Amino acid sequence: MFGHGDLHNAFALVDLLENGGPNGGPAYEGPRHFDYKPSRTEDETGVWDSASANMRTYLLLKERAAAFRADPEVQEALAAARVAELAQPTFAEGESYDDFVADRSAYEDFDTDAYLGGKGFGFVRLQQLATEHLLGAR
Repeated sequence: MFGHGDLHNAFALVDLLENGGPNGGPAYEGPRHFDYKPSRTEDETGVWDSASANMRTYLLLKERAAAFRADPEVQEALAAARVAELAQPTFAEGESYDDFVADRSAYEDFDTDAYLGGKGFGFVRLQQLATEHLLGAR
């Protein structure tokens, strides 16, 4: 069942699909569907109940993800975690894989201290905010 085994992962997937695109819009415009197997103990009614539960869970998580993204504290935490940088291509315009691999500053000599400025990304805070939204505490 979608979300029943790992609610955080399901939340992250829904948030990505609904809010991970350009300018905070949908990252994916196509249909939402599930490749899942209902419990083997279910009869035909239980199979359809599980399909309905998957859709209901998705819609609930979509609501929670919208509230999460609208929360000013979450927006601050997303900025501190540099989440928007994930949308930037790995390769520069016109750069090839071979160019990238040959550039030692991209990996081997990458200066994490200079990049991070002595600060972490704050993912624990961001994850806690997601938990609070999932639990309805926000």
